[in-house]
Amino acid sequence: AELSDFWKCCLSSIQWQESASIYKHYLLYPNPYPKKSRLKSRFYAHPAFPLLMMTIMMDGDVLSAEEEKLVVRSNWKGYLNEFKAAIGIWQDCGGTFSEWKTTYLASDGSNSPDTADGWHPTSDTPIIFESSGPNRMDIVIKDDPTLLPMTNFEAKYLECGESIYELTTRVVRSREN
Repeated sequence: AELSDFWKCCLSSIQWQESASIYKHYLLYPNPYPKKSRLKSRFYAHPAFPLLMMTIMMDGDVLSAEEEKLVVRSNWKGYLNEFKAAIGIWQDCGGTFSEWKTTYLASDGSNSPDTADGWHPTSDTPIIFESSGPNRMDIVIKDDPTLLPMTNFEAKYLECGESIYELTTRVVRSREN
């Protein structure tokens, strides 16, 4: 299953929203699609990126200061820097889950061009995200025997001495405040 399909289900199911919550998203070693022609395949440039950002804000739209809602790990530091920049752009012009949900429920729930054109985020009071990183994780994991690799990719990278980086993001304040 595609993550974008999962995010669409989360956002469109009222029953799911009432009975479940997303504690944290982990994007572990996503394919960075290094060729310029594949830019739109990267998570932060994909049309589903707004869905990810809105599911981060689903849990009451505000979290405690310590809660990281998105963790992205990669061996490509440049990818994480670009991901961080995309989060900054979303912060400046993206909408809230509540805004999107109102428009979605007013439509027939389809992904028609009319539905997409009906939702235009406002940026009166932007959502504030705080991102940390990319930070080197390979050194931290090697120095702490209680930390284990999270994926087979991570284990392989650690074994061959490849650098591992992590970007974390949390919601500090939402526009509903």
